[in-house]
Amino acid sequence: MKTETSSGFTLIELLMVVAVIAILAAIAYPSYRLQVQQARRAEIQGELMALAQYFERRYSETGCYDAGPDNDCTTAGDAAPPRFRTNFDYYDVSVGNLGANTYTLRATPKGPQSDTGSVFVDQAQRRSWDENNDGDIDDPGEDNWHRG
Repeated sequence: MKTETSSGFTLIELLMVVAVIAILAAIAYPSYRLQVQQARRAEIQGELMALAQYFERRYSETGCYDAGPDNDCTTAGDAAPPRFRTNFDYYDVSVGNLGANTYTLRATPKGPQSDTGSVFVDQAQRRSWDENNDGDIDDPGEDNWHRG
């Protein structure tokens, strides 16, 4: 008597494979998303440091951070912020607290990671990250860029 052998997959086997793939995807996707957010944050941190270097060069040349177009710190109305790129793919950069001896650079996230909190750097090179996105950097651990 001759028996036939099946060479295909059963429905149960196919469902098992789909279930395994779904479980792996459920574990991998959040980790992937976190890595992407961290990479984007690291990129904007580099941009903020480049802008901070720009401000330091400006201070070395003029004696103040808010020198106007005439590069004279004593001229009234010099507080116009310098022109530099402020719109990045996932962050908007702004200058706050701009004065003769102070500035604060802020990168505010936008788009898919708008809930990840702003990053800051100031004239003293203090780096902060509003990790919990509550609008301040007073919480424990928000005085650096290296968490998360």
